[in-house]
Amino acid sequence: MKKRSTLGLVLVGVALLTLAGIPNGFAAGTPSSKATADINTAVGCTVSKVTTIGDTLPLDCHDVFSGAAATVTPDNFAEIMQATVKLSNSQSLFVSPSLVTGLYTNTKVRTATGTSSTATAMGGVYLRAVLYDSLGNAIVAEPIKRCTSDILGCYADANGAKGVVLDSRIQTLTQDLSTCVVTVGGLPTGAACDFTLTTQLILQTTSAHTFNFIFPNVGVGVYSLSIQVAVKSDATVVGSGTAIGGAAFGLGSVTAESVRLVHDFEF
Repeated sequence: MKKRSTLGLVLVGVALLTLAGIPNGFAAGTPSSKATADINTAVGCTVSKVTTIGDTLPLDCHDVFSGAAATVTPDNFAEIMQATVKLSNSQSLFVSPSLVTGLYTNTKVRTATGTSSTATAMGGVYLRAVLYDSLGNAIVAEPIKRCTSDILGCYADANGAKGVVLDSRIQTLTQDLSTCVVTVGGLPTGAACDFTLTTQLILQTTSAHTFNFIFPNVGVGVYSLSIQVAVKSDATVVGSGTAIGGAAFGLGSVTAESVRLVHDFEF
């Protein structure tokens, strides 16, 4: 029998606002500038859990937030950092966000004689940078713009959501226990044997990541720069076992710098 947790992109405990209308931060008198920055102190996470052997699951998703409301896009990315930039003709934007991420995977299986069990847990954290113009139109950064599910490091789902894979793990534990046969004098007999084997594997990591995004030749105007993150988890059990998958993000910062690329630049 196969049991599977609910799969989805989740942010727990954030004050969620639907993305609508013109982004905040636009002002008629915004001065031109070469660089800007912002920081993130919010913490977000998601956990998926499945058990068929009656374990008391040790992990819950507890969040602590700065109190600031978060904007969530229709494809479940949450805005964690924002800055207003004013660009002149032929200017491009280099954006470098950094973020602390954490993953937790716990797989445990139990097998009796002649059976097999598999537990799989996963967690992932995904990041992207988006520019919004004064009308709310979105410009997605390179290389996210050309991401597909075939490119290592790209997150692209069936609903059109795209991002860079900051942190991802899939942990699978499989255990197969053969039938016990007792041999006497070289011939198998009907003698019985009975034993159970339980195996558990837990991994937990915390790390910091940086990825450089590029908005080439954006054009004249005042823009809202939005750094967005999504977290995802999943857990499945086939046979007898427990699976827990979790992902989280926390402290972060972003710097953005306007530049002039060489004439007729293109990738």
